[in-house]
Amino acid sequence: MAGVLGEIYVTNARALRRCGVPGWGVFTNKALQGGGPLIDLGIHMLDAAMYVLGFPLVKRVWAHDFQKIGTQKKCGQFGEWDPATYTVEDSLFGTVEFQNGSILRLETSFALNIPEQSIMNVNFCGDKAGATLFPAQVYTDKDGELEVLLSRESADDQRHFRSMEAFVNHVQGKPVTIADAEQGWVIQQLVAALYQSAETGMCVEL
Repeated sequence: MAGVLGEIYVTNARALRRCGVPGWGVFTNKALQGGGPLIDLGIHMLDAAMYVLGFPLVKRVWAHDFQKIGTQKKCGQFGEWDPATYTVEDSLFGTVEFQNGSILRLETSFALNIPEQSIMNVNFCGDKAGATLFPAQVYTDKDGELEVLLSRESADDQRHFRSMEAFVNHVQGKPVTIADAEQGWVIQQLVAALYQSAETGMCVEL
């Protein structure tokens, strides 16, 4: 299916919870944790999106974050927290612009008033077709109707098992498709730039 999407010009990465503030550890303490949903949840969908895209060169980043719910509530899907000491963002919305002109939009939250309890997915929009990761699907439009070109259902999702299996295989010297340290460094730079943009209200050039 290589090339079936054509030119991918918009990617949407979403890691959202309606009210999933972690009620344990230091997840709500910015000084100790470093941030909220971006550094805890959004980073994984960002990493998945960049990996599939082949880590294109980044031109600039801009973002907005919000703290509207975590300081007003004290209980959610994952237990209780102290709103008086809640110092991380509830949600962050960012855009990464690549040097090739395409963009990646990231949405992530611990708490956001959406109907779904959780959304964790990435979708890619190409000029020939589109795709999602979870479940893996490739689709296009044919005369106004959705045409699914490829579909792999994820009812029996084994992502965590496959991750552990890949780790063991890599340690044993077996060939494994695995992200390298340089790619990890790029993701860390993007996370830092998104936080910097949200804090300053300015676009960050990379």
